[in-house]
Amino acid sequence: MSTLSERIAAALAQSGLSQAELARACKVTPVSVNDWLSGKTRSMKAETAIAAASALNVSASWLTHGFGDPQHGQQRSSDRRSRAVEVSPGDNRLPIRRVRFKISAGISGYEIEYDEGDGESEPIFMARRWFEQHRYRHDRLLAVKVSGRSMEPSLYDGDLVIVNLDDTRLQDGQVFAANYDGEMVIKRLKREAGSWYLASDSLDKVRFPDKRCSDGCGLIGRVVYKQSEHI
Repeated sequence: MSTLSERIAAALAQSGLSQAELARACKVTPVSVNDWLSGKTRSMKAETAIAAASALNVSASWLTHGFGDPQHGQQRSSDRRSRAVEVSPGDNRLPIRRVRFKISAGISGYEIEYDEGDGESEPIFMARRWFEQHRYRHDRLLAVKVSGRSMEPSLYDGDLVIVNLDDTRLQDGQVFAANYDGEMVIKRLKREAGSWYLASDSLDKVRFPDKRCSDGCGLIGRVVYKQSEHI
């Protein structure tokens, strides 16, 4: 399948979703979905591609560029279901799985590896009321570990943050997980002189310079919660 329209059509048929359902999942109009299928639109914004791949249960890199195995994303989803964390009836908490994002330079989208097999892989549990209060979808939140010192003093190396995959709207001053040149980074989005930047909170701008970005800044999701042992 050499074109975007062919890949979307095949994935849509396999998923059983309607065009309207795909449009809602991607937060676009049904006309936009029809344009993808007809070949009128031959590319997708990064955040739209991520949402479409998630809804269609395929790899984002395959959907947008034809790279890799189209069923890889589907296998990941199946693995996730088989490894689902059990919650006792009456428990007022819901688990959020810890993951690692696998991303590549030049490819919009990502794949997910679930942390397992050690004491540090336990999910984060949050009260159901917290999800309801913020209108978060349980299946669209993931926990990732902060790496490096670029976001100190806001976030420290080893801190855990919860990322909301449904929130990729450009917002000045908010912290996001993003795909920057094939690297998963956690940065503060900043608007300056008409341009968007992925900025570090560290005052050492020689080591951690702000990075100018475009095309949605490769946003994966907004950081909505942190868990830290630093006081």
